[in-house]
This record gives sequence, structure tokens and C-alpha cells, in this order.
Amino acid sequence: MIEGLMIENPYIIENENFCVFATQSLKEMANASFDELNLNKKRILDFFQLKKFRKVSIIQFDNRENFRKFVLSLRGPGAHLPEYAQGVFDKGMSISFIDLKIIKDENVFIEKAKINVHEFIHIVNREKIYKERVVWLDEGLATNLDGKRELLKEKDKFIEFLNNKILSIKVLPEINDLSHKGQGFKQEFYDGYDLVYLSVRYLLETKNKNKLFKILKDNNLAIKVGKTVLKDAINYYKDKLSI
Repeated sequence: MIEGLMIENPYIIENENFCVFATQSLKEMANASFDELNLNKKRILDFFQLKKFRKVSIIQFDNRENFRKFVLSLRGPGAHLPEYAQGVFDKGMSISFIDLKIIKDENVFIEKAKINVHEFIHIVNREKIYKERVVWLDEGLATNLDGKRELLKEKDKFIEFLNNKILSIKVLPEINDLSHKGQGFKQEFYDGYDLVYLSVRYLLETKNKNKLFKILKDNNLAIKVGKTVLKDAINYYKDKLSI
């Protein structure tokens, strides 16, 4: 059992790869998340060129306040957690808040079941790849690999995404300045997750594995790339898709 868990009588499901602790109300979600993690683990490790990884604990709350209290207790005095946060990786664990009201929708349920896949990618990246985190690159990689945006592989859906979520932004932010402090990624005129998704999708399409891993492992190089990567990505896709 995890110390200070704030979940009374948790539902637990585990194997040699993952152990999920969830409130009893999230039993169905815990099972779906567990399946998603096991289904995607090899694909993720293959991407990172790893053969194995340690067992990871997954914690799921159905109460936002308890989720926030637990995460902040792990982070210590003066710690920050943005209001929009629903999934985090702390102390080598994936921790999430699942709103029971919205997962009644089947599509939302499927999306939320992938939250812990997203956090697992962060955990592997932190422990095995980079020495110092560059937020746009880490979030962009997890957003591309977690499977939640599979529909954007369809050309029409991707063009719609570009027009509505990217090209409609009047003033693009500096991508190196994106962080989870304050309102962080969620701003009035843009969603930072859209911007980092596009930026890293561009890198995945245009860089070979060796060049990509040099960027992933070298925070100074990642910051240098970050100075132009968003504009480079936009110009690349505008040209490629004749937008």
C-alpha cells in the first residue's frame, strides 16, 4: 500500500508491469486503464529502444480535492499544481483524477483510459532519456505517443485541426516559455498541448531516430530547436498539405 494514499479500501489490479490503485467507483476505469497500459507498454519501450522497465504504480481518484491534496503532499511545501491538471507523474507514479460525470460518454471514457499511458511515457522519458526536462518536448512526445489523437492521422481531420487550433492563433507564443506554472498550457487563445503536439509530430516526421534522440537527450539542443520548431512545423504542413 502507498503511504498517505487518501483512498479508503482501494480497488487494486496488478501484474508484473503495473499496479493500479483506484477508488471503488472507478473499478471499470481502472480495468480499462490497466488494459491500455499493458497493451501499449511494448510499443512505448520499443520507441525508446528499451527492452524492459520497472513496475509502475498507477493511482486514480474520483475526487479532485483528494487528487490535488495527494499530489501536493508529494511535492512538498510551496508546491504548485495547475487547476487544469488531471494527470501527473510524481515520485515515479502516474496519478490521475477521473470525473465520474463525464466518463458516462463512451468516447470520453476511452480517452480518459489513456491518461495513464500519457503519464507512463513521461516516467520512462524522465528515468531513461533526458537529464533536464524541456517541457514542450516532453509533453509533445507524450501527446504524440499516448494514442489520444489517433484521429488526427486522417488527413481531413488533421487539416481541420490545423485550421481551427493552430492557424487561427493571432500571436504564437514562444514554445520554450510554455510551462505548467500559473495557467500554463491552457490559455484563452490557445491550448499549449495542441502546439507541442504539432511541433513534435513535425520532428517525428522529419528527423531520423538518431537526430531525434540527440534532441531528446540534450536540453540545450532542445531549447535551441524550440526557438523555431513551431513556425517550422506550421510552414512544413502548410506546404505539404497545400493549405
